[in-house]
Amino acid sequence: MGLMLYVLLFLVGLFFIIKGGDFLVSAALQFGRATGIGHIVLGATVIAVATTAPEIVISTIAVFEGHYDMAAGNAIGGMMANIALVMAVYIVFVGSRVSRRDTATKGLFLFGSLILVAIFARDLYISLWEGLILIALAVVFFVYAFMSARKHKQIIEILDPPERRRVMRRAVLGFALGQAILIFGATLLVQNGERIAADLGISETVIGFTIVAVGTSSPELVTILAAIKRKSGDLALGNILGSNIINSTLLLGACGLAGHFGGHGMPLSRTVVVFGLPVLFIATVIVILPMLLRGRTYRWQGLALLSLYAAYILYLTIAQPI
Repeated sequence: MGLMLYVLLFLVGLFFIIKGGDFLVSAALQFGRATGIGHIVLGATVIAVATTAPEIVISTIAVFEGHYDMAAGNAIGGMMANIALVMAVYIVFVGSRVSRRDTATKGLFLFGSLILVAIFARDLYISLWEGLILIALAVVFFVYAFMSARKHKQIIEILDPPERRRVMRRAVLGFALGQAILIFGATLLVQNGERIAADLGISETVIGFTIVAVGTSSPELVTILAAIKRKSGDLALGNILGSNIINSTLLLGACGLAGHFGGHGMPLSRTVVVFGLPVLFIATVIVILPMLLRGRTYRWQGLALLSLYAAYILYLTIAQPI
């Protein structure tokens, strides 16, 4: 009975996380209407923050409660799910030409942030100063993205001042409501995920890399499915690249900060450092390299990514690494 209750509460938490993510994405789109920000920048910044919010909230709560393996597994596993599952689905079903300029900037920024995380993680620990550096890097990315938006401004819809204010109020309310729902759902998910892991003898690392990571990537999946329907490649690409940049900088930086104020620091398991990060880097190369060299995506990329993700999940399920 205890295990069934934990599973039920875990699923309830996941449901609230998905609904909270929906509110945040909707609020981000309203913000885009009110400000006239173009899709590629909106996807890489505001919507990326909105769809990454579940991972950020879950990981920081997990760190404060001492579940470091779940937090790190969710952070790296979420990036892996974004690239090798969500983006792979988009590439397989749509596949399109992309802007080399936008891809080069965001792709190289993502590579750089992952390399920096790997350097920081070599001692199986993210310190306070390393966390602050990652957060500063996230700020640099946001500043660059919005400066780029001003330089290449794309007005999607012109609103009169009263309507703009109404849309902005709805956006602010949506952000506040979505964040509250996310925090409630994340607390349920983290607490009951730990109980399920303990009852089944599964490591928190595996729970974080798989169930939690896939669950918190659902807002990105919703955005990608919408992009497939609308054939909005810029929004989809910007969302995934932006989400992973935010995960590798703001999320892991927040974990380092939370760990410091929690009095324990932010330790990382060997699975994260010697397995999760290298596989994530391989998946990122598969996505980014053809975009940089050819300026487009190919269906074979999506199939390769899905195969890599299947092998990744199979290894985690069978090997049960700590």
